[in-house]
Amino acid sequence: MSVYNYNTLTRANDGNTFEFNTNCNVLYVDELPSGVTLSLAIDNQNNPAITLRPKTQLRFKQNDRLFFTPSSATAGTIRIFLFLDESNLLEFDQSQYSSESTISGTVTIDGTVDVTKIGGSTTPVTNWTEVLKSTSTTGTRQTGYGIINQNPVATTAYTVPVSTVSYLHSIYTMCSQSVATGGLAYFYLYDSAGVLLSSLSTCQLITTAGNSETATFTYSTPLKMVAGESLRVVSNANMYQNWGYYLTEVT
Repeated sequence: MSVYNYNTLTRANDGNTFEFNTNCNVLYVDELPSGVTLSLAIDNQNNPAITLRPKTQLRFKQNDRLFFTPSSATAGTIRIFLFLDESNLLEFDQSQYSSESTISGTVTIDGTVDVTKIGGSTTPVTNWTEVLKSTSTTGTRQTGYGIINQNPVATTAYTVPVSTVSYLHSIYTMCSQSVATGGLAYFYLYDSAGVLLSSLSTCQLITTAGNSETATFTYSTPLKMVAGESLRVVSNANMYQNWGYYLTEVT
C-alpha cells in the first residue's frame, strides 16, 4: 500500500524561473498554459534540464531543490502536484542528470566564441596559430653554426627556402676581440630584397684585448620568417664572432 503526502504548486505564468524546495519523490504536471512547456533542473540550476508537458509524471529520489523554467511567458496558470511516496523512495536515479556532458559525433559551433579556455586557463594566448605551426612535428628542424673573423661585410647565415615559412626559436652569439681597439658584432634579419629589417643581437666590446661577451636569445613566440628572408652576421675589424641558430621550416 502506498502512502502519499503532497504539496500543490500553483502560480501565474510570468516566464521566470522559479524554485521549489520540498521533500518529495513524485512530480505530476496538472496544468500548463497552452503551448507552454517546463524545463526542470534537479538539485542545481546549471544541470541539464528535463522537459515537462501537461500530464507528465516523474519519479525521482528525494531531493530538496527543483528549478522550473517556462518556455515562454503567457497568460495562464502553472499547477504541479508534488508527492512523497513513502513506500518507494529510490525509484528514479537522478545521477544521470549531472552537470557534465559528453559530445560525440560531428559538432558545429556557429557564432562568435567570446572566451576560449585552454588547459583550464582563459588567459589570452598570443599568436596561437603561429605557435602551433612552429612546434608541429611535421616541421623540419634546422640548426646552423659558424664563425666570422674580422669581417665588416654582412655574411648570410641562413635564407628561408622558396615556398617555405621558417620560425626562429633561438639564436646564440659569442664575441671576442684580438686587440685593444673595441668593436661591434651584429646578428641581422633581412627581407627578400636585401633590406635590413631588424638587428636581432648586438655585441659591443670595450677597448681591452681579450674581452668577450656571450648572449642567447630564445623567443617564446617564434619569430616568423617568410621565403627569401635571411639571417646575416657581421663583425667589425679585430672582432671575432661565433654564432648559431635554431629554427623550424614549414612548407
